Amino acid sequence: MIVSIIASPRRDGFGTMLAHAIGESAEAAGAEVREYRLNDMRSYRQCQNCSACKENGGTCVLKDDISPIIDDIRDADGIVFSTSINFNDMDGLFKMVLDRLYCFLDANATTIMPKGKKIAIVVTAGADDAGANRVATDLEKVMTQHFFCESVGRIAYCTWMMPAGMPIDDDVLGRAREIGRMLA
Repeated sequence: MIVSIIASPRRDGFGTMLAHAIGESAEAAGAEVREYRLNDMRSYRQCQNCSACKENGGTCVLKDDISPIIDDIRDADGIVFSTSINFNDMDGLFKMVLDRLYCFLDANATTIMPKGKKIAIVVTAGADDAGANRVATDLEKVMTQHFFCESVGRIAYCTWMMPAGMPIDDDVLGRAREIGRMLA
């Protein structure tokens, strides 16, 4: 199973379209894809740093709309992260979900997430190529260095002056499809 986490508030946004292209390609290669649109969540809390997860084998004790995402990540073979840039950093809801991955680290900061999951990262930015590349690279480092995921690709896509609904460059869309095949 592939878990696709989309932080774009727009259903037809560039991050959503790229995550869908990755997911559709993974499905065509035989993978099941489970999509979570963070903007549809109604109940969520940030990590409380309560460390209860350190005493119960890695289960977050918070019960909200992020809980099934965490459960699915635990069981997934692969993960797609898609976030936009706000004020030169990742989307706030996305950061909240990312912080909740703390439950996958034990008291010694060693991962208890099953190793070897594949990760694909999409970061879109309205104006800042450098910011999008930095966030994509940083997310990749977190997932490969802390959780021992295998990166199959990342896309940092700048959409400067492109109105919503514009087609994505064919080469970028092709890259998304290639990442989806590698994710499956």
